[in-house]
Amino acid sequence: MAVSLKNIADHLNVSTCIVSQVLNNHPRALSLRPETREKIIAAARELGYSRNEMAAAMAKKNSNILAFVTGDMGSVEYTGRIQNGVLEAAGECNYLIMLHRLNDSSPAETIKKILGWRVSGVVFHVVSLETISEITAVLNEQNIPWGTVNLSNPDGIGFTSNDFDGIEKLTGLLFKNGCRKTAYAAIENPPGEFRRARENGYLSGMKKYYPGNEPVFIRLPEPEDNENINMQNVISEIRRKQVDGVICESDHIAAALLRQAVQSSLRVPEDLSITGFGNSVIAEYTNPPLTTVAQDFEGMGRQTVHKIINVIEKHKKEELFEQLLPTQIISRQSVKMSVNNPSHGGNVL
Repeated sequence: MAVSLKNIADHLNVSTCIVSQVLNNHPRALSLRPETREKIIAAARELGYSRNEMAAAMAKKNSNILAFVTGDMGSVEYTGRIQNGVLEAAGECNYLIMLHRLNDSSPAETIKKILGWRVSGVVFHVVSLETISEITAVLNEQNIPWGTVNLSNPDGIGFTSNDFDGIEKLTGLLFKNGCRKTAYAAIENPPGEFRRARENGYLSGMKKYYPGNEPVFIRLPEPEDNENINMQNVISEIRRKQVDGVICESDHIAAALLRQAVQSSLRVPEDLSITGFGNSVIAEYTNPPLTTVAQDFEGMGRQTVHKIINVIEKHKKEELFEQLLPTQIISRQSVKMSVNNPSHGGNVL
């Protein structure tokens, strides 16, 4: 059974009110003698008392509780890594995390839960700011700080990776290793700023490394419509356009393309270099392993939480929060390497 304030009070023969004031850092506790406060703290430690943060939250306007609110973001792996960073940072600062999925409730229900928890701040992992506009409007009215992870937030707290730079560097990597015609493969008409950033990074890389060459886009249907993403048609298009290097917007697309290339008697990387994005687990275990771009998902979660807590404890906003975290190319065997640029085996570039 959990140790209560009354258990500690009975143990020391003092009132429960005094124990509560000391263990909850109430200003009235300062009027007590130092030795009394020390005895109460020592007894709480000896008896194994653990403060009920939710009960404390209900007794005041806010608490050491943050809400982590996430939408349907596709890959469980990436969301899990972000969540790990959020939990790690919260633990370092003695904050608790309450988890909430947007898909399980309406904006009004989400707002009710957030306010009911008396949270001090909210971390969002969603596809766009528009999807949480109703919720953030209420948070702003209530002066509850919030931030986004893996999504930019120009007017507030937001940490994401520099996907533009990652794709631009991949384009340069393929060029430096002899790819004469590099294409970009992505889901057709997808939502999400990260997809726009990656496509723009490819366009910038083409101008920088392939001046005068037309960009080659390979548009893929949504995976729900075709589980195999119709990669046979993609291989036909690659052959018809004489493409020898493909940058895929994700590791999952790259893995599917690699599998179909091998089945279609295309040698990877001798005939076709393929890269992914995200450095997911799948990238390491394809045959050959995928060259890809690593994102610091844990770092995004950690830094978003630290910024929100900083605002909570300073009781004022800072001028600039948004930041792009750097990406890194992880070089593996799915890209052919020139003799002047020998770098394989999971090396970071």
